[in-house]
Amino acid sequence: MAASSAASAAVNKLNFSPDFTEVLHVHAKDSTHRLIKGLLVTYKSGKYCDVTLKIGETQKLRAHRVVLASFSRYFEALLGDNWEEGKKDEIEVLGLDEDAVSDLIEFAYSGHVDISKDNVQTLLEAADYLGVEFVKKSCEDFLRNAIDDRTCLGIWQLADLFSLEELNEHAKRYALRHFTGVCEKEEFLCLPYRLLTDLIADEGLCVVIDELIPFEDDREKIVLQAVFRYIEHELHSRKDHFPELLSLVRIPTLSESFLEEVAKYELVQTCCGEEIFERARKVKAGISKGSQSTDIRWASPRKFADYSAIWGRCFAIGGQGQPETLYFTDKDTVEDMNNDVYVKGMKLWIHHWVRGPVVGALKVYYSNNRETKYGYSTNEAEIHEFHLEENEKIVKIDVQAGWVVDQLTFYTNKKDAHGNRRKFGPYGGNGGGFYCETPAGSYGFLAGVAGAHINHQGQWSITQLQFAWKTFVFPEDPLPPKGRCRADDMLEDYYSDEMTLDDEYPDIPVYDGFLFDYYPD
Repeated sequence: MAASSAASAAVNKLNFSPDFTEVLHVHAKDSTHRLIKGLLVTYKSGKYCDVTLKIGETQKLRAHRVVLASFSRYFEALLGDNWEEGKKDEIEVLGLDEDAVSDLIEFAYSGHVDISKDNVQTLLEAADYLGVEFVKKSCEDFLRNAIDDRTCLGIWQLADLFSLEELNEHAKRYALRHFTGVCEKEEFLCLPYRLLTDLIADEGLCVVIDELIPFEDDREKIVLQAVFRYIEHELHSRKDHFPELLSLVRIPTLSESFLEEVAKYELVQTCCGEEIFERARKVKAGISKGSQSTDIRWASPRKFADYSAIWGRCFAIGGQGQPETLYFTDKDTVEDMNNDVYVKGMKLWIHHWVRGPVVGALKVYYSNNRETKYGYSTNEAEIHEFHLEENEKIVKIDVQAGWVVDQLTFYTNKKDAHGNRRKFGPYGGNGGGFYCETPAGSYGFLAGVAGAHINHQGQWSITQLQFAWKTFVFPEDPLPPKGRCRADDMLEDYYSDEMTLDDEYPDIPVYDGFLFDYYPD
């Protein structure tokens, strides 16, 4: 060093021109990498270490105070001037998983850590305790991607324990949205009571059975049965919570027959549940003397999503042959959100045109036992018919259509022996283009149809076919377009004062919102 200084002194100071003002800003692109690599080498070799960490009964790590203080809030505080413990040559970090602490110390030198299902919990605990925010946030991201029916409640508890607000919200929202599957897992029976009441009381709790949301008087059955299982799992220590949990279940929304049946359960009678069921029956009958606002909420179905009626696209817009001779629609029934009417079966007449088979007529079977035929059938038609099982609804339709409807295939929420959606069809021919329609929103189902009928050279067929879906739109779902019923629009135009009617097309008869077949001579 002395020789170098002497050599430098032997050289006179450079005499730069006063006009020379250039400054060269130098940045070594790999300096950070070289620094981290150098720190890791010194850590592995034990060079220049100035503190020992005792992380277990026998395991110790040598490290550098400056590195520890730079990556951990815990060590930054401990190694400062205010703590005598931090001035010792050996510092104890006990009570945490040894591998997790070791991984975090190495992360301080390398900037790298592996997070897996085997270490995420211990790593999260250690990172939270030592104040290593980057690793803590990385564990949160890992857990968010791991949420499913089996893990969501455990992850919710971890998020609650370590104050991970985003993960807490995400895990709880998943549990609410998938409650039917979640409540059947072992983790549900071990859920802390405070979190259980938070879950059961939430307006967003959603019951789904066979990929559909049941009718209002069936939804709370799943919630009530889940409460029964939770209490019975540790009956002695939990039975005193039974009345409070029952008050969080929307019992008055259940059917009267079900209420009478459940009130006879031994658990209800031995754990002071009879009074609540009696009150539920009075609330249901409108004779309760309780708080009106409380009773209204208790007796109301949960508002977990908006229930909407949506019209799909219009298939087979016509354009050839004679104009449509009738329009048919069940718009009034479909758009009445006070009923749960849906399509529970169909009968199809397939007419054989020169161009191939086409859909000539439909008979729709509705869940309110109504049957309505749309279109005209001939004796030569090929006939197909199907009916749905209990809790089975149409959730997808494949359509082949050009200027008439050539073919229809219906899929339901039920699964076949191979795990595929049960389907009916295809019915009709292979003409036209291929289209697939499913309802927007979530858990939607076919609620009705609309369209028109056409006669082309003595052959009848369906055109302008539209399907109406009832669906649930959750807060996180994109807002679906409502759509319009084309047949209803055409009828309004037909009957408007502004429309000039040809004598060739007299009034089309209408009955109770549905159009009966009409065919001019």
